[in-house]
Amino acid sequence: MGVGEPQGILEASVYAEDLEAARDFYEGLLGFDCQVYEPPRHAFFRVGRGMLLVFNPAETSKSDEVPAHGASGPVHVALTVAEGELEAWAERLGAAGVEVRWADWPGGRSLFFRDPAGNLLELAPPAIWGIE
Repeated sequence: MGVGEPQGILEASVYAEDLEAARDFYEGLLGFDCQVYEPPRHAFFRVGRGMLLVFNPAETSKSDEVPAHGASGPVHVALTVAEGELEAWAERLGAAGVEVRWADWPGGRSLFFRDPAGNLLELAPPAIWGIE
């Protein structure tokens, strides 16, 4: 039996030292369900059919349970939303004091914003990549 192509992204990670601020942002503002909260190491959030993992790099870089990992500086994650919801998301984020920037792509547009740790998040319809 051959090896097939991976079918999607199961989880993505961002890094933040202040897990309480991350939880307030991802659970409180974005509405993600916090599945696991174990400060000071990590907080895991359900996002649709996948997971967003928020790790404290000071803790995960010294891990011996799984391969050590961490990032310095902001990372980027794009999250799927319906194109018709982008304006409402921009209003919701703006009302919470989050700066939103728009980008135009051949397949549509998306909006960018930062979490409290400075990670760059994007809300975009799959059409920006030609994905239905």
